Amino acid sequence: MQNYKSTVSRLALMFRKERDNWKEKALERHKKIRALEIKVRDLSISRDNWKQRALEAEKELLELSKEGEKLPKK
Repeated sequence: MQNYKSTVSRLALMFRKERDNWKEKALERHKKIRALEIKVRDLSISRDNWKQRALEAEKELLELSKEGEKLPKK
């Protein structure tokens, strides 16, 4: 504390304020990270669902085109 020219009580207030600001910012970052993790999880599930639907539709289209080839031509 000898390096500082301010009083100890003033330094304590300043350090406490800085610590509180740091904690608040850290909490906000943690909340944002958690929200983004949830968003990524939800989007991954949605993407997998749509991918599965597209593959099923593709398979159905292939089966229908094969059935169309088997029909006798007029």
